[in-house]
Amino acid sequence: MNKQVDSRLNIRGSFKRILAMVMCFSMLFGMTVCLSGCNLFKGISKGFKTSSKVLSESELALIVTNAIMSERDVSECFSKIPENQLEGLTYSVFYEYCSILRKSSNAHGTVNSFRFLDDSEKESYFSSIDAFAGEEFSTVDEYGDMDVVELCYSKDRDPKASPVRFTISKTENGCTIAGRYITDSMFAYAYINRYFDMIDDENVDGLEAVIKDSYASDIYLNSVVYAKATYICEYYKLKVRTHSDDFELKLLSPTHISYVIPEVFTEYNDGFVSKTVDLRKYKSGTFCIKDHITSSVDEIRLVKDGENKLRLGSTYSQNELYRLLGEPVMKIPANGVVTLAYKGMTIRLTAEIKNGKWTTGRLTSIVIHNSSEFKLGDDLYVGMNVSELLLIYPMFDMSDFQGSFRNVDGEFVLKFDFDDFGNVKKIIVGEAVG
Repeated sequence: MNKQVDSRLNIRGSFKRILAMVMCFSMLFGMTVCLSGCNLFKGISKGFKTSSKVLSESELALIVTNAIMSERDVSECFSKIPENQLEGLTYSVFYEYCSILRKSSNAHGTVNSFRFLDDSEKESYFSSIDAFAGEEFSTVDEYGDMDVVELCYSKDRDPKASPVRFTISKTENGCTIAGRYITDSMFAYAYINRYFDMIDDENVDGLEAVIKDSYASDIYLNSVVYAKATYICEYYKLKVRTHSDDFELKLLSPTHISYVIPEVFTEYNDGFVSKTVDLRKYKSGTFCIKDHITSSVDEIRLVKDGENKLRLGSTYSQNELYRLLGEPVMKIPANGVVTLAYKGMTIRLTAEIKNGKWTTGRLTSIVIHNSSEFKLGDDLYVGMNVSELLLIYPMFDMSDFQGSFRNVDGEFVLKFDFDDFGNVKKIIVGEAVG
């Protein structure tokens, strides 16, 4: 095993001790991080002696930089920081925080200096953390005035990798290590890594507990959240090629953490793409995991009276359709498209039309809008509740309640419309365009 892998495993392994305490704390107190974060680690490093000399902002930045550069120097660096400039930060949390930044820094190379972001850069950085947060989520404003320090490299091996940055708090009385910011960042980091650990272990019950705060609406029954957890575990097992130890940490903050998963199979397993997983912190102190996962859809067929009748993309004669479905209420052949209307359902076919007549056509779409006679598949029907639908397609809420499937005759899109009470009022399945 090479040194890089050793370092990676050491970081992950040592952090699991703190992770276990974080999750215990989470279950007892609902992850009220801002109020209780520092207390969790209180006592772990009790008695650790720090300096009494007041440090300037540049001196603090240099000490943190040295601690990130060398694991051997962490304890010495911490001891140089006076207690009143730690903002409640403990050695254990400081050590793990530096380990995480060290791993990110290794991608760039050897640190040779640091710099403070100017006001414009700092504003842009904090804005990127808060981008698309929404009113229900916390922002970095709650941590007060801070400066941002960025590590620099004489020869950056990977300039495309995310820059390695940390913050220093500014107060009327001077500057401090951003202890609350760092401690809360570690809570958030622990939470999202708990998410990945539960997936790695295929622990559906544990994953359900992690993601339940992400789904606050009444539509997310316990059974729906459990279905989501089951689907997520299966998705990662089948679709994600990269191991969680190799996920790329792009952003580390107390309110927003972002990971990039480098290799994920495409929907139809014909290539690889990357995907992003984000954590956001609610104003209540709990966390939301944002992991966009598409729902796989098996081939959908039209069902009448419990029997399969029509297959999307197949060609049917006029006589065959009437035999399978009955005589339509209305038929409109025009511009190469035949529309057949039944009670509560409409189908469309592409056909060659001569003098207003046609003999055969290729089925391209089905719309069910008010029917107890017709269904799509065995369990998709008008009137079903959104919660029922999410038990079948657990991730459809992430894609505006639509998905796609392929058969030998083409690619087709399935989508749903709902009434004001969350019940399906229309089901549409049709040929994908474009």
